Amino acid sequence: MKQKIVYENGLAFLPGAKAVATSYKKTEDAAIEKVVIPKDYSSYPWSPWGDDNLFPQNVLKDLEQNSIALRALEKRKTVHYGRGILAYRDKGKDNLGAPVREIVTDPDVVEFLRINRLNFQWIDLIGSLEIFANGWVEFILNKGKDKINKVFVKDPAYCRNAKMDSDHPSRIPYLYFSAQWDLSPNEADGSLVKIPMFDPANYDGNRYQDPQFAYPVFYRSFNKSYYHLSVWNGIRQSGWLGIANKVPQLKQAIMKNQMTIKYHIEIPDDYFMNRYPSPDYTREQRESARTKVLSEMNDFLSDVENTGKAFLTFTFFNKFKSEYLAGWKINVIDNKLKDDAYLPDSQAANSEILFAIGVDPCLVGSGLPGGNLGAGSGSDKREAFWQLNAEMGIYRQISLEPLYFIRDFNKWSPDIEFDYVTVDTSQTMQDHPTKIDKRIDKNIA
Repeated sequence: MKQKIVYENGLAFLPGAKAVATSYKKTEDAAIEKVVIPKDYSSYPWSPWGDDNLFPQNVLKDLEQNSIALRALEKRKTVHYGRGILAYRDKGKDNLGAPVREIVTDPDVVEFLRINRLNFQWIDLIGSLEIFANGWVEFILNKGKDKINKVFVKDPAYCRNAKMDSDHPSRIPYLYFSAQWDLSPNEADGSLVKIPMFDPANYDGNRYQDPQFAYPVFYRSFNKSYYHLSVWNGIRQSGWLGIANKVPQLKQAIMKNQMTIKYHIEIPDDYFMNRYPSPDYTREQRESARTKVLSEMNDFLSDVENTGKAFLTFTFFNKFKSEYLAGWKINVIDNKLKDDAYLPDSQAANSEILFAIGVDPCLVGSGLPGGNLGAGSGSDKREAFWQLNAEMGIYRQISLEPLYFIRDFNKWSPDIEFDYVTVDTSQTMQDHPTKIDKRIDKNIA
């Protein structure tokens, strides 16, 4: 009797041959990536961000005290973003070699960008990356779980990654979200929510198992498993940011507590007794004369009208000792603490801050207060802007990656691409890098 071959779950059972047959695709990988899980000694289900799990809060606290660092990071964000996101199709180049980009008008794409206010939300994602090098986006699927309907950029200071799954060490299973990390939040009282992290194993190419998931975006830094570190964070570790933050406090304390004395007037103890002797003058008259003389001296040494005046004094001659007695002396007190005290330290710290963040000082008008600001000419600023803009390539690739993920997940046309519209700072058409009037920042194809 011929035995029937049974097919089940991709396997073929051959009863006669007592064998199991499987099939495989030649394109499948022969092995999987080898990964390791970092040791985490905390008792919480999430990995702490910093020793006290308040790293982003501490960073923001430091930044809020430093206008230079805040302004420089804001400059990076604005240059990174330009005039916003543009969905386009690459149509090659024209006869002058300039790229030709056709703006996407597909209704589903345009409606998705409009409903989710993507240009507005992506400002926060760029800020997350520029400040913390970490960002998270939450995707909400439709009821069929085959398309992404809503997009929400999460506040990075409220996000913590779950510890890596020991069964699947290459992935982080959840994103924990809370505004109360300083109070040990928990899910029971609603102060903590847990969002599944995107898992390729839950997606068969058509439908996803969960109705929502978080998607991480980051500027990669080495030797970091859960949270990446911004390049500029070195100024916090080295102390330069702390120095810059302390200088204004020191200046304020000095101005508040310092007694500024310019002159020391030495008056002989017996001057008024000899000048207004008894019984010609009563005690009250002598004290009144003392007050009047001191008041006149105060007026004499103050106000701009008295600059350059001569000061005359008289001395008494002691006939018995045949010598002149000491008279009034006006000693100028040297101000050991100059008006520009600590400003060189502040300037050095500000320079270190701008070097670390990667922003040319002329773009933020940096310089020594009271001296040459060194803000640069218009051409200096323009060249510095284009240099910073040219360095944004890899960062823009990272921040735009979630949009390509959305494109592929929602089955949009694969020829759709995304980019940021660059702000044009050229004075004339001839000054523009393309030398032509067809410019992406004017949305002209």
